[in-house]
Amino acid sequence: MKLHLLRHAKTQAIQPAKTDFERRLLPKGEEQARLIGNYLNDRLSRKITVFCSSSARTRQTAKIVQQYFEFRDIRFEQKLYLADRNALLDFIWSLEHNDDVLLIGHNEGISELASYFTDSYIGLQTAGYVCIEFDVTSWKETSTGLGRLVDAF
Repeated sequence: MKLHLLRHAKTQAIQPAKTDFERRLLPKGEEQARLIGNYLNDRLSRKITVFCSSSARTRQTAKIVQQYFEFRDIRFEQKLYLADRNALLDFIWSLEHNDDVLLIGHNEGISELASYFTDSYIGLQTAGYVCIEFDVTSWKETSTGLGRLVDAF
């Protein structure tokens, strides 16, 4: 099983009249999302299940990536917004299927999750991507150090 982790692309600074949740991508972020979308097009299975934080910047990242790689299914999850490592672990361990997963989220949680599974430091930059492979049959069986980093961008 493979867990694909993608951090949202570069965003605008927090503005006084808007919340963090509403922050949108900068032009640089839109270009980052196009680059990672093109990269993922040749690498991801069309059977992948996609979970995305419901924030504006993660939704926008997913929409741009999807122009290059058409997801079979995408689910926007409020509980992924700024989720820390423990919340992300609870989410992963609650999955009832054994399909490969692409999770689009935020730092610090997403980098900490990658580091936890691989037992090595991974710091994802904006639009950073990693693929972690597990030799297990259920998401409930994943744990610290059981993942193997097989791809990164």
